Amino acid sequence: MLKAEKVLGLSNGYVQRSSSVPILLKDRETSVKDPHKHQRDESIMDTNKSSIVSKRSVEKLYFQGQPEYFRYFVSKFKRRSPLINRGYWLRMKAIEHAVSRFLSERTAKKKVVINLGCGYDPLPFIFLGKYPLQCQGTTFVDVDYPVLMQNKVGIIDKTEQLRRLLPKLTKTSNETGLLASSDPYVAIGCDLGNIEPLQGILQDHLQLGEGGAAILFVSEVSTAYMEREASQAVFDWTATYDDVRFCLLEQHLPDGTDHPFAATMLAHFEKLRTPLRAVGTMEQMKARFVGAGYPEAGTEIRSLWELWSDPTFLSAEERRSLDRVEPFDEWEEFALFGSHYFLLIAEKEAGKDYSHKPYRSTRASLWAGSTRGTSIATTPTTSGNSPDTPQYHFGPGDILQTHELLEPHNFRRFAAVVPPPETDAASDSVGLHGGIGTQERLDSCNTYSRYDAIQPIVPPPLRQGLACHTITRLGSTYNCLLTGGRTSPDKASAECWLRLDGKWRRVQDVPRGRYRHCAVPLVLPTDPRPAHTVLVFGGKTSDGQVLDEWLIWTGETGWQQVPVSGEAPPARFGAVIVRDSSEATSGVLVGGMTSAGRILNDFWHWSLEPDMTLHCRNVTSRATAFLKADACILGRFGAQLVRSNRGILMIGGITGDRMLTRQDEILNMKTLRPQPIQGPRPLFIGHSVQQVDGGLLILGGGATCFSFGTTWNRSCILNDASPGAFDIEWRLQSTVDAGKPTTDQSSIYVESPTSGSTPDLRMPPPVRIQDIRISHGVNFEQYVASARPVILRNCQIGSCTTAWTNSYLKQAVGVDRKVAVHSSRTERMDFQKKNFQYITQPFGTFLDSVERGEKVYLRALSKEAPNNKPTSLTEDFPVLANDFHLPDELHYVNENAHSSPLRISGPVNMWLHYDVMANVLCQVRGRKHLYLFPPSDVTQLGFEPGASSSSVDVFTPASPTHPPGISHTHPHEALLEPGDILFIPPMWVHTAAPTTATSIAVNVFFKNLPAHGYAAGRDVYGNRDLAAYERGRKDVGRIVRLFEALPADVAGFYLERLGMEMVEKGRGMSRSYQDGGGEMVNGHGSGSGDSSSLLHERFAELS
Repeated sequence: MLKAEKVLGLSNGYVQRSSSVPILLKDRETSVKDPHKHQRDESIMDTNKSSIVSKRSVEKLYFQGQPEYFRYFVSKFKRRSPLINRGYWLRMKAIEHAVSRFLSERTAKKKVVINLGCGYDPLPFIFLGKYPLQCQGTTFVDVDYPVLMQNKVGIIDKTEQLRRLLPKLTKTSNETGLLASSDPYVAIGCDLGNIEPLQGILQDHLQLGEGGAAILFVSEVSTAYMEREASQAVFDWTATYDDVRFCLLEQHLPDGTDHPFAATMLAHFEKLRTPLRAVGTMEQMKARFVGAGYPEAGTEIRSLWELWSDPTFLSAEERRSLDRVEPFDEWEEFALFGSHYFLLIAEKEAGKDYSHKPYRSTRASLWAGSTRGTSIATTPTTSGNSPDTPQYHFGPGDILQTHELLEPHNFRRFAAVVPPPETDAASDSVGLHGGIGTQERLDSCNTYSRYDAIQPIVPPPLRQGLACHTITRLGSTYNCLLTGGRTSPDKASAECWLRLDGKWRRVQDVPRGRYRHCAVPLVLPTDPRPAHTVLVFGGKTSDGQVLDEWLIWTGETGWQQVPVSGEAPPARFGAVIVRDSSEATSGVLVGGMTSAGRILNDFWHWSLEPDMTLHCRNVTSRATAFLKADACILGRFGAQLVRSNRGILMIGGITGDRMLTRQDEILNMKTLRPQPIQGPRPLFIGHSVQQVDGGLLILGGGATCFSFGTTWNRSCILNDASPGAFDIEWRLQSTVDAGKPTTDQSSIYVESPTSGSTPDLRMPPPVRIQDIRISHGVNFEQYVASARPVILRNCQIGSCTTAWTNSYLKQAVGVDRKVAVHSSRTERMDFQKKNFQYITQPFGTFLDSVERGEKVYLRALSKEAPNNKPTSLTEDFPVLANDFHLPDELHYVNENAHSSPLRISGPVNMWLHYDVMANVLCQVRGRKHLYLFPPSDVTQLGFEPGASSSSVDVFTPASPTHPPGISHTHPHEALLEPGDILFIPPMWVHTAAPTTATSIAVNVFFKNLPAHGYAAGRDVYGNRDLAAYERGRKDVGRIVRLFEALPADVAGFYLERLGMEMVEKGRGMSRSYQDGGGEMVNGHGSGSGDSSSLLHERFAELS
């Protein structure tokens, strides 16, 4: 069976390990014994253990429901961090993509995939198990050190799931050389430092030297550990075959060894005693393959970060799908990792004319169809070769010098700059708040100053540390506003804190918790004094939604959405924004990232108009026309914009095309010229910037460098001064931890209106509710858990959307069937005022009334027991039920359903109310307009104690009868078309109005709280308050009776204190819910957390 077994069994030294110098067939030499080689080989083999555990982590988390093969080579599962998981996912994707493209090539030849330095990687089994049709006529060859391959063959031999993929697997008795063979698989144990034995086995066992096979060599971080001469010998040897491809995935140095990531990476491998022997640039590696004999036109090389952003390599949905596996916000670190790894594909086929460029379209190239072409990513060493690239000639005036601050240093990244609280300290101190520290998220604040005796800057009294938040100075004052931020990527904060006259006060929450938004101060020319405001754009929410809304904050009105005119910038997070000047109400917006993980290379001008609309213009073409081939350095993610004596500078961050270098990390936004740096090199990731003393103070920053360790910046100053000619006075003076908030600080502070003015009774502009297109595999339960409304657009809910005409309904239900109908005198029904009548009439008569435009409304009840039993479409309208169904993705709703009322409406509005149960509103016919408010708004909307409905008419945005608090609400808006489904979480206050003559919908109420949370007894309508609330109201009565014997003023004093205590506890629970983004609390879904807003409103009765 084994053709070469007899030859390979000879003990003539044929398969002995060589030294690190290759011995080719044409030039045999006697190897020199290297006493340290065995130890080096052991260290290299140990790298397999770490990488295979990481790949197993990816397999288990990211490939659920698919066959698992790494599991057989990893004794114990260990979950890696999201950054390491995503990095290895990209590595695995790159290799799998290259192999799959090779297997898809059309050829009559047999195919051979040879994995050099394979380790325990189960590449053959992944393809044989998942893609058997692709593998027909293909042999997979695993090659690595003999000891490692013996272990691998042993695992394969004892694992039935692997053996069944290898028919007639036969093991040899060899310790080296050919170790095992089957029809589609060969295992070879040899040292790549001596390729002569490997070449002999491939020839004798597979006849590869006869030109009858197409070969793909794969090397994933294996030749990187070899001496340059030895690895070059491997490349030279592979190029001797007639029909060959080489897939190489390795590290490279896009900006030299002193880049902080590169330095950390190189030090890591040195520490493991596995130094990267020949690491260089991508250009150098391509030159090595061309020198080996591969045609230059047949050799392509791209960084993994460039591949990530290439839609021909990864679709937007593929990138988005990763976020559904685990929360992720390590984008800068991921980009640095991807920028330091490359994928090279080299091809050589006899008789092919590689000088003719269109040949690419005739083969299954890795990047076939890519708009990026086949060029290497632009780097400083090649940028000058392109006529479209600006030729920068840097003079002394262009260069910025770095000067590190003296000890001590406090390391943190993704923090926010805090201005000093007093005018006297304006140019003498600056704070750095929050961020991610060496061990945890921080709530403290560093104070930096040139003087020792400086007053420490006190942080806001947050309950936990924050990162990726904004702190915005309000105009020329020293007041500032903290907005949003996050604890973890799936726990965005909605809290906002105002420092007013040196004291921190809690102010109105932003409508949705968000982080990596951008914020800019504006001064509006209002009477009798200017209004200091903050404009916020974009950001990311706890559930991963990327926002496109513009919000403006004022002390009197809180947050309001700003309508956009002109072109609207697409949704993004991690962008940068700045005003045109310190007094302007206009500015620019640059970069950011989409929900699909691609960086936007765009440039926008915005202007806040007198009518409070925001006019936006896309001016990208102007900037990119100047930058030409270097335009990629414009659009960035995670950069900082700062005013300086050189103009506005954009500093650091990442781009979507390549890694920024020492030459172009800083871009002057006025001249669009890079400003290179000299001196000790900071990593411009997670940093903060403040202008001081004619220079720039760089505070914090750093990154986790994949699995290699973390690098931290030493804070520094950038200026024009030469090294040694600048006296560094600035240094860290103090660090102050956040204190606990007082009751006064926790209460929402609202700035009083100007004396003599009337209170604002206008409802703020509504926020559009997120809408999604439902797709197979969508996790509807995550939207239920997040307790945020969402619209599922254009769902397949049955034939009802076209079949339910009036004539059909009459026939299906029966014209004579009696139904209970609301008949109103006005378009606005009010449950509290009972401005409508309940009448019973035949179903046909009711439909005729609707058709005539009469103000009637049907909310179906149970046919058999309308007063005791919830309605069910299936039981009460069986014919109609056959026409309606929920999508399969909403099986959670069906499994927990409470009732499913049919709703038919003429031109009449439903009153403002909340439901205790969650529900989905399925629009069948006509259109409907809804307003929804989060549970925290219930105290501002006129709900009486114990009532689940209100008389407030929110369809009239401004009315003298509105409650004073309506201007501080957070309205959300939904417009439903037939086939749309709106998820309404429990306790979300809502109201609806048809926008067509007739509206037909089906509600499905369902339980998403533990059963014991609901009140006992019947609940026909699904809006009976929770058991805890009903018991609580009784307790309120008992508490009041305890004080009846005391004097009224004393009783009132203590009852108000008790009431405020309950209100604060309720607010605290509500804040925990908002910050947690809907996480599970005590094992229960966080939807119950919303009820805390109702609780503190109800217990306010004590006051």
